[in-house]
Amino acid sequence: MRANIGLFSRFFIVAGLALCHARANPGGFTVKVEPTIHFTRVVDEAVDARITIRNLTGRPYDTAAGDRFTCEVEYLDARDRAVLRYADAKLPDVKLQPGETWQGTVRLTDMFKMREEGDYFVRARAANSLGSGESEGTIITLAAGTPLKQARQMFSDGTQREFRLVTLKNYQVCEYLYLRIIDPDNARAWETLRLDVVFRSEEPKLDIQDDGTVTVIHRATRELHMKTTLASSHEGVRLVSREELLDPEALSQLLFAPFIEKAAEPPPPPKKPWYRFW
Repeated sequence: MRANIGLFSRFFIVAGLALCHARANPGGFTVKVEPTIHFTRVVDEAVDARITIRNLTGRPYDTAAGDRFTCEVEYLDARDRAVLRYADAKLPDVKLQPGETWQGTVRLTDMFKMREEGDYFVRARAANSLGSGESEGTIITLAAGTPLKQARQMFSDGTQREFRLVTLKNYQVCEYLYLRIIDPDNARAWETLRLDVVFRSEEPKLDIQDDGTVTVIHRATRELHMKTTLASSHEGVRLVSREELLDPEALSQLLFAPFIEKAAEPPPPPKKPWYRFW
């Protein structure tokens, strides 16, 4: 009986040591993926993910030489939870010696069609001939935003392009203004522009000229307006400029501030004469 107890004890000790050794030497990759911006994005906005890979194998890791580095995006709001696999991967080349760590940013919307509002589950994998690793994954949420204003550009062939201003609150702290660009039947996907924080004391202005110049002016703070200008044509949409415009009333207050401060200063005490007659 004692022999059996001793045998079982040695078995558990050996098993425990083996388990500790396996945890200390995983012999693969640790992979981590996280969003670069930790709040909800608007549909068609560029979506980036920060990926970290650590090579714990005993072999150099080189994706240009055939080692695998893949990303996967799963649309959770679909009934069949469709996996959006890329057709033309635009992943960076990664070279890692054993024990080294690589960190880089991947633009997911260059590889996956993330054009529906909802939740997307993102994960990454790395593998070579000695081991592999997979990230736990992260959730990225896309929303349509709250419509605020829209205008349409008419082309000579009768087609139209819609420019839509929408807002979205993040963490219930800041409200951002976005410009969505939508072609008929979503024929082409244009990147949604995040313009800036919007101060809702006045409505943003959206204007489209006959030559295709699109202008958006909105108040970002009490003192500052933001002006965004784009050029839109059949060939595409191009960002021309972004300008900061100081509010005229705020500018006048800024110019007169030194004089106001000077006038508010108490008068200097009267100077005492350097001589006395008594």
